[in-house]
Amino acid sequence: MRRVKRGGFTLIEMMVALVVLAVLIVVSAPGLSDLIRNNRMLSQVYAMRAALNGARAEALAQRNFVTLCRSTVGATCSTTAGDWHAGFIAFLDDNGNSTVDDPNDQIFISKVLDEDSLTVTYSSGDWVQFDSRGYAAKASQGLFTVCDERGADDARGVRVTAGGMVVALDPNDPAVTCP
Repeated sequence: MRRVKRGGFTLIEMMVALVVLAVLIVVSAPGLSDLIRNNRMLSQVYAMRAALNGARAEALAQRNFVTLCRSTVGATCSTTAGDWHAGFIAFLDDNGNSTVDDPNDQIFISKVLDEDSLTVTYSSGDWVQFDSRGYAAKASQGLFTVCDERGADDARGVRVTAGGMVVALDPNDPAVTCP
């Protein structure tokens, strides 16, 4: 009787391939998790820049005050201390008092964030206000810092200048420190 060799893998070949695959996964997993963390942080920085630039553009277009403030509910500014990671709103601030209290105060950006692993702090407090010329109010000039559990070495920053410009800082900038 003649034996016919059939194509395929032996059990030993399959086990070796699985061991090699497992080693590759173990080696590449830490780099992949850092990539995911960096992308989450960068997404938050882009969201803050977009909201700030949108608020400034609306102040210029409406020729009125526009305020961006922390908000946990998406309809009013938060009055409790805390960071900006819960969310924020931007609204046309008709009387310029940094609160949604006038019938003419129209909310045009409402963002509630669901990323609990990030902290977003602002060096100038609870709100950013742009005037009709797009300048940031004196109390609004400052630095947003986005941090995660890795600390200051991987933190990102967004600066609001006196002229109302919104600038993303280099991750190695010494001004970007986590609280």
